[in-house]
Amino acid sequence: MHFSTLVLGALTSTLVAAAPASHTNTKRACTVTFPTNTATIHLAKNPAINIFQDLAFTVPTGAGGPCSLVATFPAGYPIAASGQTQVNVFDVDGPAAGALVGTVTFASSATSPTFVTINSFACRPSMRYRLELAGQQGAVDFAEGGGAGVALTYNC
Repeated sequence: MHFSTLVLGALTSTLVAAAPASHTNTKRACTVTFPTNTATIHLAKNPAINIFQDLAFTVPTGAGGPCSLVATFPAGYPIAASGQTQVNVFDVDGPAAGALVGTVTFASSATSPTFVTINSFACRPSMRYRLELAGQQGAVDFAEGGGAGVALTYNC
């Protein structure tokens, strides 16, 4: 009995000594880039007109993937929307050019930031997407950039 108590005590102290020190996990911040070709998102559609918009992103060589297309808005961000506002997102220049790669309804909350991942892709030096209203009649307008709008994240 004395022997088992000594062995158990020795094993316990060895396990405690070998246990790693606790640390706090922190989420690594992503690199965020906004389109290089626009300052405003303006989409409109009715039976006589279809205004869509292409967004272009430049990704540096060696960027860690995936690259995620996101919509991000601070609390209370103004978005003008009317009618049917669901937006289709199409790949313009990637391996699935012309394919529908996501849908999103742009919205902001009065009290908290909004962040929506539209889709994630392998990073490429140039990434282009087309935004087009999905319904038959509607409109969406908002300022792009300054921490708000459609962005591409990588190195997460």
